[in-house]
Formats: sequence, structure tokens, C-alpha cells
Amino acid sequence: MMRPSHLIIAIIVCFAWGLNAVAAKVGVTFIPPVFVTGLRFIFGLMFLLPWLKPVAGQWRVLIPAVFFMGGLHFALIFSGAKYSDASTMAIVNQLYVPISVVLAMFWLGERVPLQRWIGILLAFCGVVLFSLDASVSSHLFGVFLLILDACSMATGTVLLRRLSGVAPLTMQAWMAVIGIPFLFITSLVFEGGQFASLLTAPGEAWTALAFTVIAGSLIGHTGYYVLLQHYEVSLVGSVLLLSPAIGVVGGILILGEPFTPLIIAGGIITLTGVAIVLRGVPMRSLEPAEGV
Repeated sequence: MMRPSHLIIAIIVCFAWGLNAVAAKVGVTFIPPVFVTGLRFIFGLMFLLPWLKPVAGQWRVLIPAVFFMGGLHFALIFSGAKYSDASTMAIVNQLYVPISVVLAMFWLGERVPLQRWIGILLAFCGVVLFSLDASVSSHLFGVFLLILDACSMATGTVLLRRLSGVAPLTMQAWMAVIGIPFLFITSLVFEGGQFASLLTAPGEAWTALAFTVIAGSLIGHTGYYVLLQHYEVSLVGSVLLLSPAIGVVGGILILGEPFTPLIIAGGIITLTGVAIVLRGVPMRSLEPAEGV
């Protein structure tokens, strides 16, 4: 069990990451998603500059790892948020856990016991059931982008297994450095009206952006890595499953998103499957790039 002080930290992380889904949805409502992600990376890098240090001998692994877990991941998940809702984003994002396990089996030769296969199957069945709801099936393109995002996160997670001795904040700093040019070039090619959106974006859009930087990235990640210094990733990951539930509730209460029996059942089945997969997972094997 966690000490009371660590449990408080875990709850803070859950709220930071859960409400981050709501903030992301608000932000992309007013500003193009890839462009707002680039802005987020710029503001985040301002805080992370002291940790921007060379990573000798690990560039060949670091660069693709932070690309998949940074620029590509956030471009996909914020675009998914644009074309879906916060509840869908919070639940479907959790698929990165079972996908990571499957990729590790093929790439790293890790053995996957029957118990985890059951969890993987449950997680995917939960997302399918979740997607059958009319409010979700009406934006399947967003769900598709979020599944691609889970694959990107999972790829980055497996690549990170080959890194050693890289501080988490150093990794995040390089994630921003490598992600910023990719995000702005991608936005320039696929999006429009970026600067006009900055002039017309209301205060709530800027508040949402500030929340994703300060709470979603800095507070969320700091608390997460404090917990990992004291507990196994299986325990930390299981406790933090509260965050997607908070994301769903936040989407309902703050954004007025629908709450139906299919959404409830699909969400519960998905999170149950993820919890089963997390049992017995080795330390650092499924570290996320971000709560969202």
C-alpha cells in the first residue's frame, strides 16, 4: 500500500492527467490541434531548458523514442481530440499499455503469460464496445487517430526500454526540441488559420493550454516519477487508472459529453483489461510519455 503522502501525490497526478483530456479538448476547439501542440512544446521547453543535456552514445535510440512518444504522439492525440471528445480520448489512450506488451513480445522477445493475453483481449473488446455507442461511432475518424496514437506511444515505450541513465526531464526536454520542428512543419502542411486562431482564441483556450503545460506535463510527470522511485510500476499504474475515469467524468460535467450504458461498460472493461496487463509489469517497462 502507498503511504498517505504518496497517495496524495497519486491523486494529484490522476486529476492533472485526467483533466488534461478536458483541457486538450477545449484547446483544440479554438486552435488547430497540431499547432497548439507545437505551442505547448515551446512553453514546456522554457521550463525544461536546464535539463537539456547531451546524451552520449544513445542518440540512435533516443531520437526515435522521443519522436514516437513526443511529436507524433501528441500530434495524433490532439488531432484525435479535435475529432472526438475528452471521454473517448481518455479511454482509447489506455490501449498503449496492451499494445506495448505485444510489441515487446515481438521486438524484445518478452514472454506474455496467459493472464496478460486475457487483459489485452478485454482492453480491446472494451474499446470496441465503447465505440458502438452512437455518440462515439459518429466520430470514428477521431477514434482511429487515437488508436494510431496508442500505437505511437507503445512504439516509443518499447524503444525507451533500450535507454539507460537518461533522466526523465532530460528525455522530456529532447522530446520538445525534436518535436517542435516536426509539429510546426506538419501544421503548416495540413492545417490552416493558425495565426488567425491565436488572435480570436478566447481566454479559456489559453487557460487550457497553460493547464496542459503546467499540470499535464510538469506536475503530472514530476509526481509520476516520484511514485516510481518508491513503488513498482504495476502498483503505480493501477492507482493511476483513476485518471482516465476522471477524464470521462470531467468530459461529462465540464463539457456536457454524453454518458450512456455502452460508454460506462466499455470504459470499465477497457480499464479492467489494462489493470490485468499491468499486474507484474517490470519497472519502467510501460512508462508513458504523458498522461495525455
